[in-house]
Amino acid sequence: MTMKKRRGFTLIELLVVIAIIALLMAVLMPSLNKAREQARRQTCASRVRQQVLSLNMYAGDNDAKLPLPNTAGGWLQDVAVNTVHFMLATGMTREMFYCPSNNTHQKQNDLFWLFDNETWDPNKKRFTRESGFICSGYPFVLQLDPSTHSSRPEIVSYASDPIKKQWVKSIMDKQPAMREVVIDSIMGVPASNQKYGRDFVNVPGGIYTSDRVYDRTNHLEKGKDPVGGNIGFLDGHTEWRAFNPEIRNGAAVPRYGNSPGFFW
Repeated sequence: MTMKKRRGFTLIELLVVIAIIALLMAVLMPSLNKAREQARRQTCASRVRQQVLSLNMYAGDNDAKLPLPNTAGGWLQDVAVNTVHFMLATGMTREMFYCPSNNTHQKQNDLFWLFDNETWDPNKKRFTRESGFICSGYPFVLQLDPSTHSSRPEIVSYASDPIKKQWVKSIMDKQPAMREVVIDSIMGVPASNQKYGRDFVNVPGGIYTSDRVYDRTNHLEKGKDPVGGNIGFLDGHTEWRAFNPEIRNGAAVPRYGNSPGFFW
């Protein structure tokens, strides 16, 4: 009795299968990446909403006043440690202070979380001293604390703005559903060779000075230009807003600052 000889795959057949798999991957990967980013956007929106709710809870305990930053710097992500403790007590976690789409904040989180206060106790989940601040992944559209003896300059207006932009100090506002208070980080420094006249990926700040790590915009298209961001409003709702800045003299005009400039 003779055994039938098994026939294996030829080299050409294997190459055809590999080519088909590669083609399918090339077709499916953009859709998978888009789905992942959409999921990250939803998570980001939830985190922005939680921050707004925490700020409102703070105001509820403090005569409608919001926790104004007591740092004199121009970075809108600076959040005082005592404010961080209050927000953590409302149910927030460390992760909620950072956007899941920002790879820099995810990979180098300790540098941002411990930037001005290295006394974080991971077991108690709190800082062991109240002074200092963290560098959050979300800018706050808040006026500075009067104790700094300083105030922020007026927010730059666009012709398309439905109402005049303002720095927020309390929850007592006539139009809370239109008043931005927590925003996705869209920041850029002047760069004439870029599409919007700004570099949104390599933004130097205090962390770059100390550790050579750039800050960056949260949601980027192909890792380069902003696509938009989640906006948290004073009444507690959030909206996704596409990146659509005014262009003047060939460059995008920031709402606040210049190097970096903040957009929302």
